[in-house]
Amino acid sequence: MNVQITLVIGCPRSGTTFLMRALNALPHTDCVTGLLLPVAVPHVVQQGLSPAVYDALAVGFERSIDAYLHSGRFHARRTALAKWAAAPSGLGDLARALRGRRRVERFVFKEPFLSLAPEFALDALPDARVIHLYRDGRDCAGSLVRTYDVLTDEQLSHLRGSEMRLGRRHDHRYVPWWVEEGHDEAFLASTPYVRAIWMWKAMAYRCHSAFSRPDVAASGRVLHLRYEDLMRGPGVHGQRVCEHLGRTPSRAFLRVLREAHPRSIGTYRQRTPAEIAAAERVAGEALRRYGYALASPIPLRPTRVPAL
Repeated sequence: MNVQITLVIGCPRSGTTFLMRALNALPHTDCVTGLLLPVAVPHVVQQGLSPAVYDALAVGFERSIDAYLHSGRFHARRTALAKWAAAPSGLGDLARALRGRRRVERFVFKEPFLSLAPEFALDALPDARVIHLYRDGRDCAGSLVRTYDVLTDEQLSHLRGSEMRLGRRHDHRYVPWWVEEGHDEAFLASTPYVRAIWMWKAMAYRCHSAFSRPDVAASGRVLHLRYEDLMRGPGVHGQRVCEHLGRTPSRAFLRVLREAHPRSIGTYRQRTPAEIAAAERVAGEALRRYGYALASPIPLRPTRVPAL
């Protein structure tokens, strides 16, 4: 089976779920979120592993995708019919779906926490194309704490959350590994909202480092897509996505895109000025790097993620 692979990489709550729903409406495209890669892996591969262990995990990721594409689950009649219903592609494909057969030309995978290890994704799948979807970290953080109540003191008391599978013991709480050494007390003294933008900052720096490598940039394999642009101009930016993947926009794809709206842009302004200022002290440099203006008039003393 000759299937092209695409990765959707973006911080949690950056619009990746919406984009995946649109991509799943393209004919002959199969989209999967999580499942094929344990969420702990992006955390583990950043811990200075030996090359042999790192390579074993990378090969395991690639093999898990291949195993899925040859699995009974992938070829199940129910799965084939559900895909045809989401992306109708003619009576011939419907007849194949009724027999449990599928014509798939592109496989799209999303795991938001790959944003902590984008270089691992590039290494594991060197022929894959990437859609890097990014959003204002202040809005991402707000959506995270509203939707999932992340990074509370209670959640920092164990290492079972998706945001922190590894960490440093401080008191009765752990500090996530992605917090810079020497900033443990500042992180723990912060609100969950500020802790969430701290995670966004770590992801933003790692994605910038991985995707701005000269060889990666020259390859053209990464499409950078700003969430705010997609919400304000879904038709134009949906076309960019399809061109990057070598696909033609389908009616179903365009129908999903028409659901886009800008109402969630700038919702961070509902937070207190003090909390916004605290978030910008943590992530101001990363916000500016990605083109977001700061609301705080105070001088910034941003913390940095060490170069990878």
